[in-house]
Amino acid sequence: MRTRAISEEWLRNLNETGEQLNLADNIPQLNEVIRKQAQPLFNGSRFQLYTLDNEKQKLIGIIDTENNRDNPLVELPLTRHDSLPVWCAVNKRSLLINDIEVQTENYNDDTIANDISRPSGSIACCPLLTDNSVYGIITIQNSQKNYFERLDALCLETLCRMASSAISKINLTEQTKQSVVELEKARTLLVESERMAALGQLTAGIAHEIKNPLNFVNNFSELTIELAGELSQALDKLNNQLKTEDKTYLDEIAGDIYSNALKINEHGKRADSIIKGMLLHARGQHAELLPTDINALLAEYVNLGYHGMRAQDPGFNIKIESEYDQTIAMINAIPQNLSRVFLNLINNACYSTNKKKIELKDTYFPVLTIKTKNMTADIEIRIRDNGFGIPQSVMEKVFNPFFTTKPPGQGTGLGLSLSYDIIAKEHHGTMRVESVEGEYAEFIITIPKNLK
Repeated sequence: MRTRAISEEWLRNLNETGEQLNLADNIPQLNEVIRKQAQPLFNGSRFQLYTLDNEKQKLIGIIDTENNRDNPLVELPLTRHDSLPVWCAVNKRSLLINDIEVQTENYNDDTIANDISRPSGSIACCPLLTDNSVYGIITIQNSQKNYFERLDALCLETLCRMASSAISKINLTEQTKQSVVELEKARTLLVESERMAALGQLTAGIAHEIKNPLNFVNNFSELTIELAGELSQALDKLNNQLKTEDKTYLDEIAGDIYSNALKINEHGKRADSIIKGMLLHARGQHAELLPTDINALLAEYVNLGYHGMRAQDPGFNIKIESEYDQTIAMINAIPQNLSRVFLNLINNACYSTNKKKIELKDTYFPVLTIKTKNMTADIEIRIRDNGFGIPQSVMEKVFNPFFTTKPPGQGTGLGLSLSYDIIAKEHHGTMRVESVEGEYAEFIITIPKNLK
């Protein structure tokens, strides 16, 4: 066994390594400090750093150097019983072996091979522990038997404690930063909620004021339709007293009055439906199940979403292809909340296609496809656009709160999350997405027919 006195220079180097580890702002920087400053502390020995991947249940090689030369990095599954670093990680304990051929039976019933493929030699392993969890393993190895002293193992343990402390500090800093981000998001959401609450009160007031004159419009349009019919009947009675050209002219006027009154009544009722929806939103009446015509509700909010986008960008245009299953009967639903889902999906589709149109110009034309289908126990709704689609890397996150693919300031990351909750929790249905990046995104919703 070799003997070695700890020099003042060696202690300074160890102390400086500890200081540099503590100054590391992130894990890559910490690994680089270990590579440049910690490895030379054990000059002449092979130095390895592994990190533990809990998901893959493997030790992943990060550093493997010997005599200033890098060796190929390896992965060690935790199920491997012939690896001393794995034993160290599983048992969360350090070890020092000065004759691998003889001493390994103390650690495993199987024959443990030397990880540097040598038949004999010495090895010391130490775990990097953070909150009693294994972050990784540092090993030092040498081909000579009885090369390491207990002092070497103690120095390795000291290095690992300093590295573990630095890792804990980095993790705490990252958690603090993430907490600050979440708090800022929560603050923004609260401000937005207060603003929306005030806007809701204002909307309710405006909607209430509009409703009164709108009632007059609808009532008088219905009276005008009746009067136009009576006028046509009166003209028929005067058929013999009027010239043919006069009769034809008066019939045309009566027909125009009737047609115009019908149009006024049709659009007045649609406006009245929108006003009722606004009042329901503003009053927060969201728990009441009502008989709902899904096709009519969806068609209304497709139109509303399209015109909303047109209001933001007058140059926006999109082809709407609709296929409504007319066999769908009225179903129990919460129409004001369901309309939020439809409007959110339509707005997202219009946003994506408009953005793609701006980028591709005349080589692309936006298309929005709406379909409903009457199934055995459910109603299926499909909303598809041929915009940019959703990257596969984020498909699992699209329904997560605060996740958004829109640029900062253009999306809160709550629309799809709230929509999912409305479908899944309030309507006991399902909501999923299919997409090919760059080609399309399609949201598929199912709602049970007999919701109670």
